[in-house]
Amino acid sequence: MPNPWRETVIDGYNLIHKLWRPGGNTSMPAMRERLESMLSAYRKASRRHVTLVYDGGPAPRALSNSGAIEIVFSGSGSSADQRIVDHVRSLQNRAGLVTVVTSDREIRRHVIAWGAVCISSESFVAELEHRGIKARDEAPAHTSPDSSSMKSGTAPLSDAEVDRWLKLFDRNR
Repeated sequence: MPNPWRETVIDGYNLIHKLWRPGGNTSMPAMRERLESMLSAYRKASRRHVTLVYDGGPAPRALSNSGAIEIVFSGSGSSADQRIVDHVRSLQNRAGLVTVVTSDREIRRHVIAWGAVCISSESFVAELEHRGIKARDEAPAHTSPDSSSMKSGTAPLSDAEVDRWLKLFDRNR
């Protein structure tokens, strides 16, 4: 009988930056707390073990529980990126049971090479919303307020759009 244990490992700050704009009215500790609450709901809905990895902290902390999820701080001598890659590598032939959530290309490249499944933070946000877990209540982190007026696709930009981009990057046309 196959092992039913499955784990989702999440690059914490990468996901936070895809959900909200740090530096606004909400503090980073408040954003972490909100993320951890959402992930507890995800844990219950998915029945997957959830490990949330953050950069920082004075020293690598042992796993601490926050509800139904495990939280890891990488410490000052390591990064969350390296902790995630090392964790997947340590699983060896069980790495295929792990899904890593990050949009960081370097992490993705390494964990896929070790056999883990990897999904982008943006795809994971969509999965949360599909499961009825409210993830966003404000504009995504990488969207400008008037981006809805911008064209998508491969059509050439108009002169006005080119001027707008040049102005954005403070270049004269």
